[in-house]
Amino acid sequence: MGKFLLLAFRNIFRNRRRTLMTLLMVGGGVAGLLLAGGYFAFMTRGLREDTIHNGLGHIQIFTAEHFRRDEVHVLDTGIDNWRQIAGNVSTGGHVRSVAPRIEFYGMVSNGSKSSVFMGSAVDPVAENSLGFSPRLTSGRDLSGKPNGEVEALIGAPLAKSMNVKVGDGLTLLAVTTDGALNGVDVQIVGIVNNGIAELDARYLRITLASAQRLLQSDRVTNLVMGLDATENTDMVAAGLAPRLKGLPQEMVLKKWIDLAAYYKQVRAMFNGIFLFMGIIVFFMVLMSSVNTLLMAMFERTREIGTMLAMGTPRGWIVALFMLEATLLGLLGAAVGLAGGNLLGVILNASGLHMPPPPGYTVNIPFRVLHVPSMMIGASILVVMSLASASILPAVRASRLQIAEALAHV
Repeated sequence: MGKFLLLAFRNIFRNRRRTLMTLLMVGGGVAGLLLAGGYFAFMTRGLREDTIHNGLGHIQIFTAEHFRRDEVHVLDTGIDNWRQIAGNVSTGGHVRSVAPRIEFYGMVSNGSKSSVFMGSAVDPVAENSLGFSPRLTSGRDLSGKPNGEVEALIGAPLAKSMNVKVGDGLTLLAVTTDGALNGVDVQIVGIVNNGIAELDARYLRITLASAQRLLQSDRVTNLVMGLDATENTDMVAAGLAPRLKGLPQEMVLKKWIDLAAYYKQVRAMFNGIFLFMGIIVFFMVLMSSVNTLLMAMFERTREIGTMLAMGTPRGWIVALFMLEATLLGLLGAAVGLAGGNLLGVILNASGLHMPPPPGYTVNIPFRVLHVPSMMIGASILVVMSLASASILPAVRASRLQIAEALAHV
């Protein structure tokens, strides 16, 4: 077996120029897959962590009614005893903190103009403990002090539309849980830019206590949990589910992936693009390798005839050609891995940035992640491509007639 392997290895380098061109082609396919896949992996991981740390959290807790029907009045599907539930789930392992939230809608007015807003009420102390901080362009974050003026953060496009800046006042109008209209004056303490234009055009944030006074309810919409690592989400969720049973209100636990619709769409798009690129690389390597191996077979026709005349089984001829192609694929994969990782390091050090994607306003850095599973997958792909490409030349070589092969010029 060792001599058979050595023979196959020597045959690869008979025509060094052709072998070099094949290695460059195969290695280029592997490097291209690694660069594209590494960039897609960076994008999806960055989008995942941004989605979680921009306020979605790792796990959210709602009442079951929240998903069964639409609210008749604000917070009528909210959580009643949310403090007890928050204290219960916060004692679990890997849990950093739990933050209550209220999501509501209303009208904001500067005295001469009104607009619709999407309100988010938070506990600033709990949000900070989770590492959730608004992307301020000016001003400061909300204060956790219960007394004083009602403070608010507002999206930059909404601030521009309402012609306000930090220190100015606005009036918020919202419908209470009883269906009455209530209002409160707020002072703008910060302008934020979340990076999503449609969200910022309606975004407004106040403290939880202020929203409960405005809406005249002690309920909250949901509880947001932050963990020490995203990889622990499934384990923590499985452990918390039994704790939510037997409560006065039926509770539902949602993992971040269940709520991140945009992330799932982007990930599916990137997976589809990467699969399409893999198919292209497979057929590119397959077609070019078939041509290269057929040329090598024709050049070695007399050699094959001599081997058959000496009694070499035809199955050995097939195995020899396939082994040569497999070794060529392994060498090409090694070249591609080395080249792809080196180019990735160079690109990561270059500081390149990409334009913001649709709907975003912030440029994103160009980075390539080195993913071991992707390296293994790309290597297997090209080895399989070369092995598949060798089948036709190998079968044709094994079917040569001895007399015709020896007479071949």
